[in-house]
Amino acid sequence: MRKYIVLLFCLISNYVFASFPLEVSDEALIKKTDHVLIGRVVGVDMIDGNGKQIYDLKAKTGPKSQNNIRLIFAIDEVLETNSKSVPTKLFVPLDSFMHFSFGQIKEDYPEVTEQRLLLLSGNEFQPPVAGHFQRNLLDKEYYLELFKTNKSFKQDK
Repeated sequence: MRKYIVLLFCLISNYVFASFPLEVSDEALIKKTDHVLIGRVVGVDMIDGNGKQIYDLKAKTGPKSQNNIRLIFAIDEVLETNSKSVPTKLFVPLDSFMHFSFGQIKEDYPEVTEQRLLLLSGNEFQPPVAGHFQRNLLDKEYYLELFKTNKSFKQDK
C-alpha cells in the first residue's frame, strides 16, 4: 500500500509542476486588446533574456528560462488600432512560461501560414494575455463587434 501512495504522490507532484495554458474568456481578452489585425506567420525566432538570437533548436522556454520564442508576422490589414502606425512586420512572443523547444515551434510553422486574426496590446504590439492573441479569421466579425462594444463602453465611462 505504501508503494502506491508514494507512486501517487510522485504522479501528482509532476502534474502540479507541468505547464498548462491559461484559460481566458473572449471578453477578458478583448478588454486588454488595443489592435485587431490580420496577418500571416512568416517565420519563428528565439531570443534570450538579453535579446540575443538563439539558433539551438533544442533550446527551451519555461518558468526558469529567460528565453522567448517569437512568431514573426507579416501584417496584411489593420482592422482596428489606437496606434498612429502599425509596423508591417511584428515579433510576437509565445507564452514564455510554457515548456516549448525552439525546434518544436519551428516544426509547427515550417512555412508561411494562412491569414489569421491577431489581437494585440500596447505600443509594442504584444499579446493582451500571455499565449492568447491568434484567432481564426472566420471569427473576425465576432471579435470586431466585441472590440467595438468594449471600446464604446470605455468611452461612456
